[in-house]
Amino acid sequence: NGLPSLSINDVEVNEAAGTATFTVTLSGPSSTQVTVNYGTQDASAKAGQDYTANSGTLTFAPGETSKTITVAITNDNIYEGIEQYQVVLSNVSANAQIGDGTGVGGINDQG
Repeated sequence: NGLPSLSINDVEVNEAAGTATFTVTLSGPSSTQVTVNYGTQDASAKAGQDYTANSGTLTFAPGETSKTITVAITNDNIYEGIEQYQVVLSNVSANAQIGDGTGVGGINDQG
């Protein structure tokens, strides 16, 4: 359909890193503003316990093709192995589409 496509990467960090940064990429520049909502979702990692929930809207100005989303990671000094959560894209503006709309966040917890 010719619309540029949005995708978000997967990120794995050590628990002590403090933050995880996801990159949302637009497959090609748009001549008009593109917006997309994002929000974290629990999997084996739980918001408020393993990471801090985050949601909002990304706005790509005409010509922009990359934005970042930062998620704060909680260092609890308890060995939990690798826990996961997701950052999910939704409600994209009409001038773009969502390709890979789910970024998997991995927290490698070594105690």
